Amino acid sequence: MVKKIRKKFYLSDFEEEQAFLSSQRSAGWRLTEIRGKKYFFEECDQESVVYQIDFNPKEQQKSEYIQLFTDFGWTFITDKEGKYYFSKPASQYSEDQLFSDRETKMMMCNKIMKRKLIQLIPLSVIAVIISTVLALNLFYLDLFPTGILFILSLIWIGWLSLTLYSMKYVSGFFKLKKIINGNLN
Repeated sequence: MVKKIRKKFYLSDFEEEQAFLSSQRSAGWRLTEIRGKKYFFEECDQESVVYQIDFNPKEQQKSEYIQLFTDFGWTFITDKEGKYYFSKPASQYSEDQLFSDRETKMMMCNKIMKRKLIQLIPLSVIAVIISTVLALNLFYLDLFPTGILFILSLIWIGWLSLTLYSMKYVSGFFKLKKIINGNLN
């Protein structure tokens, strides 16, 4: 039997996502796949399992990357957008988390932030190109004064959207730092 659960986790919510997956496994549902916001589970025996999520932006080294963690006893479950999901029975789990100390957790946070902030660069370039093309077209059609107001409002809306989008990830980064400092102090 297959069960689908629609749930949204932000990057900074990785600990909540891990807890959610562990609770599903304890209830007898094993994670098999993730598509978008949908988590797919198949029925299994109830078992206490620990889930860990890692972020690997280098897709070309996927097999070596997964092998590294399987050598340490983790089972690869699935991956989604650079997020890799691993599990291990709770009875075999000790302090060998994927990110157990402050330095490795901060490295993980930096990987997350670089990946998300790099996505803002193409969005900024696209906004500038669209604004320029629209301004040139409006100038050509002798609608220059109206065009300037239109373009300025487009640029303002574009930058507002980009700012809100980036703030979500920056606030997530500070949330991760707070989690790390809270867990390790």
